[in-house]
Amino acid sequence: LWFETKFSDLTWIDGSQVIVCTTSDITQKKKNQQKIEYQAHNDFLTGLYNRMKCESDLRKIIKHAITHQQKGILLFIDLDDFKQINDGLGHQYGDVLLQQIAAGLQGVPGIRGHCYRMGGDEFVIVITPEVYADHERIIKNIIAMFNKPWYLMETEYYCTMSMGAAVYPDDSSDVHGLIRLADIAMYESKKAGKNRFSYYDNTQKRNTMKQLDIESNMRQAIANEIDE
Repeated sequence: LWFETKFSDLTWIDGSQVIVCTTSDITQKKKNQQKIEYQAHNDFLTGLYNRMKCESDLRKIIKHAITHQQKGILLFIDLDDFKQINDGLGHQYGDVLLQQIAAGLQGVPGIRGHCYRMGGDEFVIVITPEVYADHERIIKNIIAMFNKPWYLMETEYYCTMSMGAAVYPDDSSDVHGLIRLADIAMYESKKAGKNRFSYYDNTQKRNTMKQLDIESNMRQAIANEIDE
């Protein structure tokens, strides 16, 4: 229960100075505020923090790491062939799988409270400077989690993931830049055959930008042929 109490000085009818105390029940108001805050920062399906909360938290974490000359890691996860689960079993079981994965990630020691669903089948994990020394074990635990079957419709299904990592502030001290670099590393893992993990390096960025240029040029060439 929540109560708001106010104190006011008052001159009483006999001329004496008194203090008037008024108390109001604001429990419902507080619950409404908490509900609004939860909806603004949490993913409705999995209960994990959302993209907006990720960017907000990451901004503070990176600033703290720079100030104290520390570093951490951002992990970008994308599920492999998640569409097959949705198409084969139905979206309701795809949602159940996402909820199981969210619960599994929260259960990995060291990252609880730093797991985010970015949308669709993409997740971000922030390894803070406080647990950076234990990052190898954390990454191994996440990989091991996805190498085990998930239970849907009382049947075992395997859904692996591709994961990329970027180190902050070494690779980038910008929130959006860091997420993009980890995403690039994840994309390289997918290209290498899926169900893999890789760290970001500058070569990956050059290769990705080169491929984007090639794809852009191909689209432009096709558009020009259609116009002709």
